[in-house]
This record gives sequence, C-alpha cells and structure tokens, in this order.
Amino acid sequence: MNSEVYEPDEDTYFLEEQIKKLVKIRKFKSVLEMGTGLGYISLSIADKVNKILGVDINPKAVEFAEKNRKEQGIENIEFKLSNLFENVIERFDLIFFNPPYLPGKDDLSCDGGEKGQELIEKFLIEVRKHLNKEGIGVILLSSFNNISELEKRFNLIKLDELKLFFETLYCYKILK
Repeated sequence: MNSEVYEPDEDTYFLEEQIKKLVKIRKFKSVLEMGTGLGYISLSIADKVNKILGVDINPKAVEFAEKNRKEQGIENIEFKLSNLFENVIERFDLIFFNPPYLPGKDDLSCDGGEKGQELIEKFLIEVRKHLNKEGIGVILLSSFNNISELEKRFNLIKLDELKLFFETLYCYKILK
C-alpha cells in the first residue's frame, strides 16, 4: 500500500482477533480506534458496531483509511487527525490501540518514545476519561515493554498473549 503508513502485521491481526471476540459478545454503540493506520481493524468490525471514530497522528494514515472506507462503501466510520486524544472529546463504549512500542526509531508507526513506552503511558493515563460508564479499553503491548510495571501502574487485565520468535504480544483490557 504505502511505506508511510504501518501495514497490518501479526500485531494487527492479534489485536483484531481480540476486538472481534469482544464485539461478538457485546453490542458497542461507539468505538474509538486510536492509531488507526490504514483503518484495517475498524473496517473489519464496522458491521458489528454502530459508530467508529478512527484517529491517527499521521495525515497519510487518515487519508489512506478514508480511501479504504470509501472503497468498501462503509458509512459508520469517521477518520480524523489526532495526536492521541488531542482532537477527541467524546466518550466511547470501546477504545482500542495498537501503539508504537519500540524505543526511539524516529518513525511514527513504531516509535514509542525513548524507552519505547512513553506513548503507551500517555494513552493509559488518558483512556479512562474517554470511556463511557461501562466502557472497555484494549491495548496491545509487547515483551519489549516493561509489562509488569504497566500492569501494576495502570491496573491492566491480560486478555491473551501470542508468542512470536522475536517477541511476545499481549492484549490487555482496561476498565473504567
């Protein structure tokens, strides 16, 4: 597609699997995909939820996600530019994020900050403010992150993990 936007990979498919499990057992009226990239996960669940907002800091990502939405004729998704929650005022039933989690790569799609989790921490500090009363957040983390510190500090609940040859991926639930 485009080298300026993160292409779906094992982490994307793993998070998508977890999100699809959630939307299968519960009806979510409002959903926020943080760091939407090409909009892959939002587009894959659009028929199961009422309304989705997909945001990304990368203008090219928003452009490509919107193009993909139009090509698929999906009407219940809006994509817009936002640095985390900067341009998001609403509250949601479900918020999910596949964040960049590598240390200082100078690439928006994979640079999670100097230690690799500064962006994750910013998200986790803010996410509960944007969840509805019974809302759920889901975040993908990597064994490259300090998992035990994040679990304790932000009261994360592990949903599942996926071992790859070079890292382990984790999906965590965040409750209001």
